[in-house]
Amino acid sequence: MMNRNKQKPSNAHRIALLGILTAIILIQNFVPFLGNIPIPPLNPTIIHITVIVATLTMSTTDGIIIGTVWGLTRMIRAYTMPASPLDLLLWTNPMIALVPRMLIGLTTGWTYKLSHKLLPNKDKIALASSSVVGSFTNTIFVLLFIYLLFGDAYAEAVGVDVSNLAGALAVIVGTNGVAEAVAAAIIAPLVTIPLRKITHKK
Repeated sequence: MMNRNKQKPSNAHRIALLGILTAIILIQNFVPFLGNIPIPPLNPTIIHITVIVATLTMSTTDGIIIGTVWGLTRMIRAYTMPASPLDLLLWTNPMIALVPRMLIGLTTGWTYKLSHKLLPNKDKIALASSSVVGSFTNTIFVLLFIYLLFGDAYAEAVGVDVSNLAGALAVIVGTNGVAEAVAAAIIAPLVTIPLRKITHKK
């Protein structure tokens, strides 16, 4: 359980909700402007919020499942609908496209449970804080793996000296990363709270 006052959805509700969230992930990935802001080569995303909502509404495992769906879909999109010259290099690599998305569910779930232990009866704070952690998990691990695996190629593509690449990526964390985290902290709880009322038996 996420907390002692909330039961998990029934199997039927869980399967239905996983199907709905999977459909949302697919739409966000393939319909322009619904899931990604086209600022090449990274394309900042709001899709992470769907993974966070899955985790907070159902379970950490379900968040990882939806994160996996996102990662695999992102890889397929990179092959079939590349948005920039670096898509085939970066987003076809599972360490960049898949692993960070799976970790969103893991860190969001862990943070939610820890927040409830530290701040019992403060569910909204737990929802917001875990959403922020989940969002930064995606941003930081994507950029970390880009730096470790394709640092030279990425630096050349964006016109940054490789010696300054770490600083340039830190700027991305401080701008796009912060904006994505703020959006997650606001939107994920607003979606999760009513969704729980619909999907969980009391």
